[in-house]
Amino acid sequence: MTSKKDSEPTLEHAHTATGIVGDGDTHHLTIPHSHSDTDRLTMLSTPTLRKRELLHVDEDIYASTHSLTWAGQQTHVMTAHIAAETDQEIDGGILAPTGRVTFQLSLAAFIAAFGSSLPHGWNTGVLNTPSQLIKDFLNTTYTERFGEVPGPQLLNFLWSASVSIYLVGGCGGAFCAGWFANKVGRKRGLLICNVFGFVAAILFATCQVAQSFEMLILARLIVGFGCGAGSGLVPMYLTEISPINVRGAMGVLHQFALTCGILLSQIIGLRQILGQEHLWPYLLALTGFPCLISSAVLPFLPESPRYLYVNEQSREKAEHALRIFRQEEDVTLDLEEMKQEVIQQQQEPEWTFKRLFKNKDLSMQLALVCVLAVAQQLSGINVVFYYSTGVFIGAGIPIDYTQYATLCTGIINVLMTGISVPLMEKSGRRKLLLSGMILMVISATGMTVTLSLKDISTWMAYFSIVSLVGFVIGFAIGLGSIPQFIGAELFKQGPRPPAMSFAGLLNWLCNVIVGISFPLMEPYTKQYSFIPFIVIVLGFGAFLWWKLPETKGKTYEEIWNYFVKEKHKHEVETLLESPVDKNRNKPKKTTKSGSLVNGATLN
Repeated sequence: MTSKKDSEPTLEHAHTATGIVGDGDTHHLTIPHSHSDTDRLTMLSTPTLRKRELLHVDEDIYASTHSLTWAGQQTHVMTAHIAAETDQEIDGGILAPTGRVTFQLSLAAFIAAFGSSLPHGWNTGVLNTPSQLIKDFLNTTYTERFGEVPGPQLLNFLWSASVSIYLVGGCGGAFCAGWFANKVGRKRGLLICNVFGFVAAILFATCQVAQSFEMLILARLIVGFGCGAGSGLVPMYLTEISPINVRGAMGVLHQFALTCGILLSQIIGLRQILGQEHLWPYLLALTGFPCLISSAVLPFLPESPRYLYVNEQSREKAEHALRIFRQEEDVTLDLEEMKQEVIQQQQEPEWTFKRLFKNKDLSMQLALVCVLAVAQQLSGINVVFYYSTGVFIGAGIPIDYTQYATLCTGIINVLMTGISVPLMEKSGRRKLLLSGMILMVISATGMTVTLSLKDISTWMAYFSIVSLVGFVIGFAIGLGSIPQFIGAELFKQGPRPPAMSFAGLLNWLCNVIVGISFPLMEPYTKQYSFIPFIVIVLGFGAFLWWKLPETKGKTYEEIWNYFVKEKHKHEVETLLESPVDKNRNKPKKTTKSGSLVNGATLN
């Protein structure tokens, strides 16, 4: 019989305790736990227990058993899995490395976002104000080249191609972001994105002089590719260089710079500035300016320490980069936090899309990051901006001033995204995301009601403005800010690039779908256009409330362990509900402690 002293296990990870179970006796095993007073668990064993046969020990604790040879005799190890805490909190048992926001860290974050995220936003909104001038250019160029005036359908096709080809390029860039991240690194990948911005800027600046609408369309494709790749690389770089206690705030900088880019393009595109017949090509070409500044500074900034340590297997380079970012000599905690990933990375083959999809251990993380990417585009934010002009006119704002009212909406978007930066580390990702989605549902419902009743009462138009602003605020603090970087938190170093590439591809594809489907849907749905988006946000919000954990202040290892624990808990519940195996008493192959037992590793 195994003594009580021998049966007390050492806890290496939070929520898991292992102990030897002997010959049919009952043993009291102490379960150490760094964050609770859970002390003793009574485990009942029999000689017939074998691997993966389960005992329901308590309503909050599940136990599974494994056969193995210990000290020369066959026995069994029982593993207790303590159920997840309330409100999806991840209970960490690891001393998390924290740090302050240094000048070097701030500079790296600013340059990365300024050089890639701001051009992303710029090219998203830059065609709105000078749209009629560009249509005139397409019309004139086609007429002079082919000697005939293009029909309305052909002209509309050329204009649609100029707008939507940017999204096609973005899909391609997002798909390749993971390859750039793994093969050349995060920093060098951002430099490559800048090259695409340079080339596009030259084509934008010269397309009118060359009288070539093909150059305009090609430039939009090229800049879209660069922005698509940057949309995956920037959040990855920002989260990997940041201490845990400011990781969320730094991750939001991508979306903040993106919204600033949209707003700046609308301001500088006004008729009083560059929104003029002979100046609009230079308006489009300004996308190259942040790329130029970024390319001048990025080479002097460190690469992601996590990439250097885990991917390039260089502890020395990672330590040097960490000392620059943290401005501290002792970065041992950061290095130790990465060390386990280094060991695992050495034992694993390269992560590809195929391996990502086949790995069942990552199915929930992949589902979450995909839901967030899709929800961001299918939330209806583009529909709100589409309706903004009509809402402002209905409130009595003269049509000549509606562009300024729309600018005010963009300013609110930027301000609220900026406010979400400190809120991200105070309130947490989960609470902020769900609160924003609730506000979006309420506001979209309000817009549906007020737009339907606007002919009954004039003051309904003012409620429409309030609902519109509420929707923008809800989006800015939730679905606007969080999906872009939380994918980097949910995955370890290996699967992170392909996972974020796939999520980015989905995000851009959904943008294309909304851009194509909404103009076709709007004539039939009119003021009820928000209803499908309300249903989508409600559905995705329920799923995220159910499955998304809070990642604030957690190491990548702690987040990974949370999903492992949840998966084991689900397996336990499933097997408890299944019929007992009739062959359970048949002998099974055993092995030594620490080796594989039917595919599971025992430590």
